[in-house]
Amino acid sequence: MILEGGDVRLSYFVSGEGTPVTLLHGFTQNGRSWLEIISKMPAGYMWIVPDLRGHGETRTRPDAPCSMDACTKDLERLWDHLGVEKTHLAGYSMGGRLALHVAATKPERIASLLTIGAHAGLDDDAREGRRRGDEALAERIENDGLEAFVNHWSSLPLFAGLERRGPGFVAQVRAERMTNHVAGLACSLRGMGAGVMEPVWQKLARVSFPCTFVAGQLDHGYVRSARRLAATVPNGRIEVVPRAGHTVHQERPEAFAHLLAAHLAAAASGISTPGAESDPVAGDDWPSSSTSA
Repeated sequence: MILEGGDVRLSYFVSGEGTPVTLLHGFTQNGRSWLEIISKMPAGYMWIVPDLRGHGETRTRPDAPCSMDACTKDLERLWDHLGVEKTHLAGYSMGGRLALHVAATKPERIASLLTIGAHAGLDDDAREGRRRGDEALAERIENDGLEAFVNHWSSLPLFAGLERRGPGFVAQVRAERMTNHVAGLACSLRGMGAGVMEPVWQKLARVSFPCTFVAGQLDHGYVRSARRLAATVPNGRIEVVPRAGHTVHQERPEAFAHLLAAHLAAAASGISTPGAESDPVAGDDWPSSSTSA
């Protein structure tokens, strides 16, 4: 479905009926990347799944920003269109950073928060270097084209865990990435990359709804980020998924679906477990990366 407004034609789909849950995809993905998880979840939920700016079938004017604030306004417009006052919110990597931004700036719209492989903004000494790196990636997309960039992006160690699903699944993920377009991905890197994201750590310290921060056991940098997030919010917990890297929900979909269902059930029942951690793991010999999907 398409929702038109302002400078964007927002592509989205809605699946199921019941309690609203909004799912936000990562960089180079689109809303369809959540279909496998949705298929494993219990009934009673309305899944709201947009293609974020710069991705999938969503289109913007050439001069329109791909930014956290612009995407937040898109989500508010979508929720208003659907008659949703509050929603549970879950996001992966870039979508996880957006979810953290939304939770920090529009907490009145959020019932609970779950992120996978995300952080709430880089410290000042790291932001400029990352901004330059994202600009170089954007130029690489524009100069080399979509297929060459997808080949490069897919080969990053960050996504090595997907190979455990077999060549068919890897081909499916690549085909999904190839549905994007050069201008959109470059715009997303320049407007929503970790180097330009305004940190929201301090604002998150004021949110009161339940939060779960998920990271793969083998994704050490994001395990650290998840721990920091869980220590920052008043009602936060961390879940470390064994034998998983950055793309937890795609590498181990059954395990992640179980975590998401438990998070939603706990949020609905009002269970509070601040500072809790499940399956903490450290010391695995796995390369970390500063790249965020």
